[in-house]
Amino acid sequence: MAARAYVSNRKSKIMSGDLWFFAFVAFVACITPGAGVLYTVTSAFRLGRKGAWTAPLGNCTGIVIMSIVSATGLGAVIQATPMLFYGLQGIGALMLVWFGWKNWIAKPLNIAAAGGNPTVEDKVASHNIRSAYVGAALLQTTNPMLIVFLLSLLPQFITPEHDYVTRMTQLISIFAAVGLAVHLSYGVLAATASHYLQNKKFSFWVNKVSAVLFWLLAIGVLWSLL
Repeated sequence: MAARAYVSNRKSKIMSGDLWFFAFVAFVACITPGAGVLYTVTSAFRLGRKGAWTAPLGNCTGIVIMSIVSATGLGAVIQATPMLFYGLQGIGALMLVWFGWKNWIAKPLNIAAAGGNPTVEDKVASHNIRSAYVGAALLQTTNPMLIVFLLSLLPQFITPEHDYVTRMTQLISIFAAVGLAVHLSYGVLAATASHYLQNKKFSFWVNKVSAVLFWLLAIGVLWSLL
């Protein structure tokens, strides 16, 4: 009995104490293409290298907010209240539809031409940077599956021996840092690609394809509600 208790306790400590393993799990979760990654890539295509950081920072902000919500127990309330949970899912789906519509009606931009006019470039960049940050943050804070994921993952790395606040702060910090790094990588790669594809035709197809992808994601969320 004592041996079994020791093995169980040992296993629990290994699982709960390995922050590197938690970082790896967070990396796999963040690198998997989804609405957040799609939004980051789309924003980077439009804003270029100068604005490639805005959507990743917005995503990181949303992740931190949702992590705190989960940690304080509000996430459990949302998960345990079907109507509230489904309502949040519905809001998330509508956000995806809205992002898709914005991309669909967006006018194709000739980045190279805009770059020749500093005034135009500054005005467009300033507006888009704000929109990209706010949009990414809203996308994450209206994603109920993020709460479900955090509620499933975080408890696996906490034991009664840990100071809850300290441990949760560590986990949230790691998750946010990994998410920021992954999205920055996606953003830089997308911005670098856009540098070599600076024409209205390419911008037109980026807008249309990303809009369709957002709508497909929204359909997936709505389908799960049926």
